[in-house]
Amino acid sequence: ALALGAAAAQAQVAVSDTDGNGTFSIEEMTAAYPDMSASLFAEIDVDGSGEIDADELQAARENGQIG
Repeated sequence: ALALGAAAAQAQVAVSDTDGNGTFSIEEMTAAYPDMSASLFAEIDVDGSGEIDADELQAARENGQIG
């Protein structure tokens, strides 16, 4: 099970914080996930800040919203 977990973790898409502000914009998320839609971004952006933070990104991965 450990090997499977490690493989799954390595398979995660890396999101690049291109502007270096510590969060991910819809543009940055779309660059990593081409199927990203405004509605999916809004679902992931739990606090409604207009940016995805590391906790929201991790939660979205754990919830299966993104790969």
